[in-house]
Amino acid sequence: MDVKLLEETLSSQLQLFEKLCTLLEQETDELARMNLETMAEMNRQKEELSGRIGEHNDSLRRIIAVIASELGLAPDVTLGTVAVAIGKKGGGLLLFRHKLAAAAQLVRETAAVNCAISERFAKTAGMTLGFLGSLINRPSVYGASGGYLQKSSVSVMINREA
Repeated sequence: MDVKLLEETLSSQLQLFEKLCTLLEQETDELARMNLETMAEMNRQKEELSGRIGEHNDSLRRIIAVIASELGLAPDVTLGTVAVAIGKKGGGLLLFRHKLAAAAQLVRETAAVNCAISERFAKTAGMTLGFLGSLINRPSVYGASGGYLQKSSVSVMINREA
């Protein structure tokens, strides 16, 4: 039974979650500053970290399945079940499980905040562009004599997304 390997893998996974939390907190700051130039790089870093976390998840599942089968448990049991089955040697595993759950919750909460900020920013930008478009594309204008003329203006705003 390779509990030490499982603890090392859990430690690596926890470090990846902590890095992701830090990156998401930086993203929150950059979103608040509306620093759009850094968003592409932050998205690339988040994708990279998410991929590494996914790879570690696969490794963790395999290690847990091996230990579970050695203990006579089903291969798809949870880390908590394996830790309880191991007994006193599994005490460190329960601590890792708790820390990972807390880090994952922080990632979810911070990502939700960032998503809400991004959605509000996009909505505000859309409303601003709509307002500017209505000003630029106004079909009725005042003429030189002060009368209201029905004609289109020279400048037109084109929405490429439409």
